[in-house]
Amino acid sequence: MLENLIIENFAIIEKISLQFDEGMTVLTGETGAGKSIIIGALLLLTGGRANSDMIRHGSKKAILQAIFNVKNNQVIMAQLSDQGIDVEDNQLIIYRELNQNGRSVIRINGVLVNLKFLALIGRQLVDIQGQNDTQQLLNSDEHLMLLDAFGGEQLQKVKSLYLNEFLDFKAVTQRIRQIQSSQQEMTQRLDLLQFQQQELIDADLKPNEEDDLVDARGKLINYKKIADRLNNTQLALNSDQGGAIDLLAEAMHELQEIAEYDDAYAELAKTIADSYYTAQEVGRDIDEQISELTYDEEQLIRIDERLQLIHSLERKYGSTVNDVLMFKQKVDAELAVLNDDTFNIEQLQIKQNNLRQSLRQKAMRLRENRQQVARELEQNVNAQLSELLMSGAQFAVEFESIEGFTSSGSEKVQFYVQTNVGEGMLPLSKIASGGETSRLMLALKTTFAKQQQIISIVFDEADTGVSGRVAQAIARKMLTIASTSQVFAITHLPQVAAAANHHFLIAKTTDSDRTVTHVTPLDESGKAHAIAMMLSGDDVTEMALANAKELRAKIGNLT
Repeated sequence: MLENLIIENFAIIEKISLQFDEGMTVLTGETGAGKSIIIGALLLLTGGRANSDMIRHGSKKAILQAIFNVKNNQVIMAQLSDQGIDVEDNQLIIYRELNQNGRSVIRINGVLVNLKFLALIGRQLVDIQGQNDTQQLLNSDEHLMLLDAFGGEQLQKVKSLYLNEFLDFKAVTQRIRQIQSSQQEMTQRLDLLQFQQQELIDADLKPNEEDDLVDARGKLINYKKIADRLNNTQLALNSDQGGAIDLLAEAMHELQEIAEYDDAYAELAKTIADSYYTAQEVGRDIDEQISELTYDEEQLIRIDERLQLIHSLERKYGSTVNDVLMFKQKVDAELAVLNDDTFNIEQLQIKQNNLRQSLRQKAMRLRENRQQVARELEQNVNAQLSELLMSGAQFAVEFESIEGFTSSGSEKVQFYVQTNVGEGMLPLSKIASGGETSRLMLALKTTFAKQQQIISIVFDEADTGVSGRVAQAIARKMLTIASTSQVFAITHLPQVAAAANHHFLIAKTTDSDRTVTHVTPLDESGKAHAIAMMLSGDDVTEMALANAKELRAKIGNLT
């Protein structure tokens, strides 16, 4: 519910802060006092478009803020979570700032959001029902959704079964269309992939193969240089004229002879000995390398040819052998899809026909269930109309079959109404009488309040054009809606004001040549006085007060 509303420097309102509660709240006051300005502020806080003319004259900016309690509203919670907006203590704080430069700042729980997201959330927070309202109930595109919501969980199960079948049917149908519209393109693609796959299979590349081949080629083309250097190294180590190993042996022997005389000589002898043994080991390794070193010209040719193939594949499919191998994996995966049975258009068409038959049966079942729900809805709304003293009115749900299937079924639904006997049924949006529209909207609001899950409903002079017993009936209906949704009513009818749980009086005064709007919450005495003014005008007599209290006692406890 709406718990708090703050308005600063908006139109003729300088600053007000209003606290609201559950149930039904009325706002009364003279025409032009600012009642509609409060509704305008709510509109902006729930996604309405703004302009700088709305800012109070002489002010740089206007500030609007509303605090809603969104307890148990999982839809809103999920939408906020998707935007990274946290909700603490079930409170949703909407802040909107209007600036003279035309820019608007919007925050929800401190997080900046755009107008589109605010409107998405706002549709579920507040529904403003006016005299010439053309919102959800008058929009025929919304009627099917409203009917399904009224049908409850049982209808939703049938609808889900249909929707699952529809999605399968749609997927197969789209696949068939894709194949039919791009058969040549897909055939060309298939040929290309098959060629690439075979080329890569024939190449039989191995990970890191190129590096190994480059190393082997380097040894072969530098065979003579490597052989000469190895032999020279061996001669340097083991020459007949005394190589490095013999010289190290001699040096080691000389130092060992004097090692006993000084620890430093002993350490030097040990170091020379380590070098001697290392040199011997190196000499043996070089002998082994020389014995293994061979030159195979045919092998060099094979390596060059293999490297040329690898370089050719790298130019086509990737900069390294590993990249080429990854490309092959992608080719294999795409070919697996194209070669799958789903590529067979004949099999797909058989599957499509089977799904079409099944879908047609589920669509018929959904339609039958909807028609049952429609009869219940008609009875409910017509009962509400009767209670609103529209005994000659009749509400009906009309079905129109459509060709093919949609995600919502195979029919359209539109609400029709006859407001007077003999006039014939007309689409809901065609009704003209203001008073009849008000009562019809109330009847529908009473019926759909729970299904729509709207937190707050505002009736902006929706009771215009009625009086007497009809006004009492409207008050009763507003109270009924207030049992499931918070209700606000801007009204000039004493009967509606008398039924409210809470009453705010809106008045304007002139202060220092400026018009200022004041909003006053009324206690029981104030409520009686305000209702008396609605009954008799500014001259409130004792009789008028007595009538107001009697009306309050009579209507105020209606349920």
